[in-house]
Parts: sequence; structure tokens; C-alpha cells
Amino acid sequence: MSRNWARALSAALAVGVALLAAPAAHAGAGYFTSQDLTGSAGVPVGQMEPAGWYTPWDLKRHFAYVSDDQRIIVASSAPGGSWTWTTALDSAYVLGYLTTYSYSWDHSSHIVYADGVTHHLIELWSSDASPTWQKVDLTETYHGPLIELDPRGYEQDGQQHVVFKDGHGNGVIWEATFAPGAGWGFTNLTERAGIHPKNDYGWYLAASSLGTDGEAIGYIGTDGYPHVLAGQHGRWTDQRVGVPADEKFFTMNSMVFLRDGRLVRYALRYYTSDTHLHEVAWEGGRWTDTDVAAATPTVDPRWAPNAANDSYLWNADGSEHMFTTGADGAVREYVRTRAGDWYVWRDSEPIPDGLGWIGAFAAPDDTMHGTETEFYVYYNTDKHVVVADLTAAYQA
Repeated sequence: MSRNWARALSAALAVGVALLAAPAAHAGAGYFTSQDLTGSAGVPVGQMEPAGWYTPWDLKRHFAYVSDDQRIIVASSAPGGSWTWTTALDSAYVLGYLTTYSYSWDHSSHIVYADGVTHHLIELWSSDASPTWQKVDLTETYHGPLIELDPRGYEQDGQQHVVFKDGHGNGVIWEATFAPGAGWGFTNLTERAGIHPKNDYGWYLAASSLGTDGEAIGYIGTDGYPHVLAGQHGRWTDQRVGVPADEKFFTMNSMVFLRDGRLVRYALRYYTSDTHLHEVAWEGGRWTDTDVAAATPTVDPRWAPNAANDSYLWNADGSEHMFTTGADGAVREYVRTRAGDWYVWRDSEPIPDGLGWIGAFAAPDDTMHGTETEFYVYYNTDKHVVVADLTAAYQA
């Protein structure tokens, strides 16, 4: 993919950047570039939100999505290389969103989702030793519970972890774990930790590894507040954070993490009833809540996303990035710098009649020069798959 930093993504992006003095956190070595993968590489047109990840052993970046003809498609590229794609599953009825992650033990990649017919937890996986994508019904094979929607998967302590809500509508949070030699097992976290999540079909659930600090699950409680359930080696603690959350779909979706020796920060985004984007973050031993819409008041209109969208931390400079769509259908990016300043950009032209699905992630470019690329993937009016990217050197 081209790295012509003098070329802006579009005239609209240039206007959006001009609205606010762009900090190094966003600018990096220049502006986003974009590529229509459907037009350039024949990538099938898509629907639903893409999910991205990278494989640290070869630094390849990947994203998965559901095509218009109900296949699960995986697109991949090496740093600086062109994108290729493959069909991971010929036919799938995906309920909600995909979750994707890599697993270092066997150099494997994983796509996990809820089956829309059976409400079973389904895993697709491939590895260096078995590069063909394979399908496993985890609920049937390992006698697990049913799932409502939107699992969240990651690697933690050398194991695979998938967090999800029980498919019987009882508000129970489950965690499926895979350990080498032991296979998959299921733990009822609600029973173990005494937590009480809102019965919300799983839309409000987020989960992530916190590295050596364990793992964390974000959810909306029956009290209407965001909560963080933190776990380490099987021990769990629960804490209410933030302000009352909105009771609509797609509220809580991303837990992000940064630890570089100088800064330890955990952040969870959610929406309030006025459709303002909020971020609640743990830093310096305490939780603080930021109304991101109030902190970035110069770009309007604000609008809660019609999809889960995505958030991540960009280790290139310690900045946080959260993507939504606006009322005009354009992609918007909210950026918090390491210093705590907030900015917002309009990163694409309006997408008429577009669904606004956005998937965003970051991946290192090499292990020697310390560069990293951030990506966001979306669909244009024709549902063509479009990747926008920006590379910068590590500043941490």
C-alpha cells in the first residue's frame, strides 16, 4: 500500500484537519491514505462491522468481515505489501459481531461469533501448521452454554479467552478458556463474582487482556452505570465507574490498554442518553470520566454510531483513537493525546446510504525501526471494502 504522505485521504479530510491544529498523535508522518480493496484486489463487497488483528510472529495484519453472500472473508497483508483475501467460511449466519485475535502458543488466528440459528459459540481458526480455516462448534463440542450476541476474545496468560452473555436471556456472563493440553472450559463469572449485569442481550459487553495486570470486562449494571470486572488468575473484583449510561444499543464496546513504564492507563468508552461519547479511564490509581463530545466541541453534528465501531491505543505515540460515524455518514475519529488533549477529525467523505460499519486496529510495521500503522476499515456506498491507514514511528 502506498505511503505517499503528501496525499490526503480526501478534500473533506483536509478541511477536517484544518478545523483543528493536528497534533503529532494523529499526524504521524502525514495523512491517512486509502485503498478500495474491492476495486483493486477484488475483495468481496461486505456487510456488518469488520474486525481487525495482527499476528506478532510475522507482523502481518488481518481483518475479517461478512460478505453480502454470507461468507466470512479474511483479508491480509504484510507490512508494505499488497492485500490478499480468502474465504474462511462459505456460509455463515452471524448474530451480532465477529471477534478476532491471535494466539502465540501455536501461531494461530481465531474468529469467534454467535450462530444466528443455534445460538452456539462458533470458532474459526487457522495456524502456521494448519493454514486452512477450520470450524469448531464450541458449544456442542465442549458442552458449553448458549450465547446471545457479540463475544469478545483475546489471549491472556498463554490461554485463549472468550467472554460472552448467556443465550437464555438471564444476564449471566460466561468466560470460555482454552489451555494447551486441557482444551476448552466454561466459567460462570456472574456466579463466581456476584456481579449483576443488565439484561441487554450482550450488546453492552466489552472485554480485553490487561497484560500482566490480568483481564477486564466492561458491562452495564442493573443500576444503569458502567462497571469494570477485573480478574487475575481466577480472582475477580467489580467496580462501578463513570456516569449513567444510555439504554440503547451499541453502548459499551472497547476496552483499551497502555503500559510503557511511564504510564498505566485503562479506558472504556460508552454513550450517555444525550448520545455523547464518554470515556472512563483508570490512571494514577483512580477512575475519571470524560465527556468526549464536550471536550471536542468544534465539529458537529454528534451522533451515536449505528454500529459497534471500534477503539484502540496507538503505541506509536501513546494516543487513544475512537471511531464513529456522523449524522452525515462520514467516518469520525476522536483522538486523545498522551498529554490528555482531545481532537476530532472527519476522516472520510459522507457515505450516502452507507451502513457506517467501521473496524479499527493498529499493528507494528517492524521490530527494528519501531514503526506502527493504524487502520480503519469501512464500506462505501456500493459496500466496497475500503482500508485507510497511517504510519508513524514509535514515540513511547
